Amino acid sequence: MDGAVLPLIVLVAATVSGAVGMGGGTILVATMAWMLPPAQVVPLHGAVQSLSNSSRGLMLWRHVRWSLVGSYVPLQLVGVVIATQFYRGDDLEWFRPAIGFFVWVAVAWDVFRPKHLDVPRGIFALAGFGGGLLTILVGVTGPYLAAFFLRDDLDKEQIVATKAVIQMIGHLAKFPAFLALGFSYGDHVSLLIPLVIASIAGTWIGTRLLKRLPAVGFRWAFRAVLLLIGARLALDGLV
Repeated sequence: MDGAVLPLIVLVAATVSGAVGMGGGTILVATMAWMLPPAQVVPLHGAVQSLSNSSRGLMLWRHVRWSLVGSYVPLQLVGVVIATQFYRGDDLEWFRPAIGFFVWVAVAWDVFRPKHLDVPRGIFALAGFGGGLLTILVGVTGPYLAAFFLRDDLDKEQIVATKAVIQMIGHLAKFPAFLALGFSYGDHVSLLIPLVIASIAGTWIGTRLLKRLPAVGFRWAFRAVLLLIGARLALDGLV
């Protein structure tokens, strides 16, 4: 069942990310947390998202703001190393409700975030540490990272491109981190291959078709789906 459903979810998630620059990773990690054992969620999610973000970064390579990448990444990698020490595989009873809560916070931020907020560039360095922790312990950093891109000196292409490169580096850092923890990616090749194919297809579709959809209606439908997934995960954790 998972092998049939997850590639479809990845296709949808990559399409969303390809069109709006974020949201797909949250959909994917929430769905994976619902369908897979906790110990598999973050490593497999990172493998898929590393390709998804890489493809977006390559498509918008000229728009990457490397000064922001250079500020964010060093402490991001420190955060990854530290978070790895606290990751405990299947001993994660809090994982599903934590993902559900994270999804709710992401939706609330998307609805109520300030319209004009210039975050000082120096904050990117400190933000990287928090992003490194989140990418290992929760799996997604898109909504968290998006808050630091609320700047008037960045256009939409620069935001999408720079976020993609930063998140790509964080996801790639998961490979040595989880290999060191004993996770075997080779045991999941049969699942990863269709997920990777779906990710490539979704990115291609998203960059060409999804921007033509009515923005307001899509945004609210997207929020509603996330809220339902978050509620399901929180209830699953309580039960």
